[in-house]
Amino acid sequence: MNAITKSIQKEKLEAFLDQSEFFNQPLFEEHPEGYFALNLEGRFVKVNKVCEELTEHTKEELYQFTYEDLVYGEIENFHYIFNRIKQGDIQKYECTIKTKSHNNRDLEITKSPIIVDNEIIGVYGIAKDITQFNQQKMFLEESERLHRSLVEHSPDGIIITQDDELVYANKEASLLLGAVSKENVIGKNIYELFPNSKEKIMVEFIENAEKGMPSSLYEETLIQFDGSKIDIEMKIIPTIFRGAKAIYFILRDITEKKLNHQLMINSEKLSVAGQLAAGIAHEIRNPITAIKGFLQLMEGGNDYRKEFFPVITAEINRIELILSELLALAKPQLDNYQLEEIIQILQHIVALTKSQAILHNISIETQFNSKQAHVFCDENKLKQVFINYIKNAIEAMKDGGTITITAKEEKNYIVVQVKDEGPGIPKEIRDKIGTPFFTTKENGTGLGLMVSNEIIKHHKGEVKVDSSSTGTTITVNLPISKTIGVS
Repeated sequence: MNAITKSIQKEKLEAFLDQSEFFNQPLFEEHPEGYFALNLEGRFVKVNKVCEELTEHTKEELYQFTYEDLVYGEIENFHYIFNRIKQGDIQKYECTIKTKSHNNRDLEITKSPIIVDNEIIGVYGIAKDITQFNQQKMFLEESERLHRSLVEHSPDGIIITQDDELVYANKEASLLLGAVSKENVIGKNIYELFPNSKEKIMVEFIENAEKGMPSSLYEETLIQFDGSKIDIEMKIIPTIFRGAKAIYFILRDITEKKLNHQLMINSEKLSVAGQLAAGIAHEIRNPITAIKGFLQLMEGGNDYRKEFFPVITAEINRIELILSELLALAKPQLDNYQLEEIIQILQHIVALTKSQAILHNISIETQFNSKQAHVFCDENKLKQVFINYIKNAIEAMKDGGTITITAKEEKNYIVVQVKDEGPGIPKEIRDKIGTPFFTTKENGTGLGLMVSNEIIKHHKGEVKVDSSSTGTTITVNLPISKTIGVS
């Protein structure tokens, strides 16, 4: 293009800009985006206030620049774009400019040709600041990469479902399911993986997640691909996957945890049984002495009456009862939840611990204001709990006294209290009671109260410990079952 042609085009552009209603109205100057015009050499000939703000240059300074003086990056690409505009194309692209203070700013640029009398005489452009948008986008992409990495390498199994169908699974989830690869898991129905999935609790949690509410952490049984079953802890959380609503499942294998927990409970059972041995021996000695006396009378040839036999039988039955209670306590058993009368359980416990209390100059008194409160429970485990509480009360009362056991109904709960007359628990260690391996006893394990608390928790109950200088009271709230005869 020769100098005369350039001069003519420049004059036409200047005349167009001077006469153009758009370039001379307040909207151009005050628009929230950068408006500008370039001649065909790429030099700025018209800019608004926002262009000054974006570049940090004044209008007078910008009129000395071409667009090449501001852009940051491969200039050949901008040459190509500018040439396309001069050929009549509209171009939209992103670029980075260097401001006057040497900061980078990301812009979205839209450029179109200025055409007068079918001749392209300049370029009209709009610049939008997308620096913050790009930073947020980069932050979101980094967060997504981090989240994806955390999910992929999580020690917990993670699956995502949409319309009850698995659309994602991490490596740990595929291992939990016993799948060869993650791809084998995709497409499975979530309800196929859980034998109890049609029960109300899981269906309810999934429905709540669809409404945006996460579930609590709870236990479930998972069916692996080979048909095996494992115990897991699971949490269900609402999420977004590929732009659509989805449900996020966190799965954690607790098979070993439950096994260790059961071993700990059984260990504590044996410990309690051993500590009761002295009291049991004393309790058994009394009926054996009576039986022995009657047998000696009979052996001596003395006359004996039939009323000897009921006494002997009763004493033998008492020995059998005590021994069966002791064996039931010590024997490791699977969970056996049934409806039981809590008062009857407490009466058995009192019978079992009374002899040990007598040896320590302690009496056990009971106040039962409920006659037939039924609790859905594992009887032996509840016995273990209350024996542990009574045993602790006995050990706390070095100078003898009274242990009071009460039971009463409050709303839908049976409230059982074990109260001693010991010196109480010092305030500085009260908060540590029930934590693993914390004990004030010389030969204690620190597991008794912790195991007891866990058992009560599994029975949907609560434990509260109140202590003062006049004694300690342990309060246990257990939900009453209104349904009788259903195991």
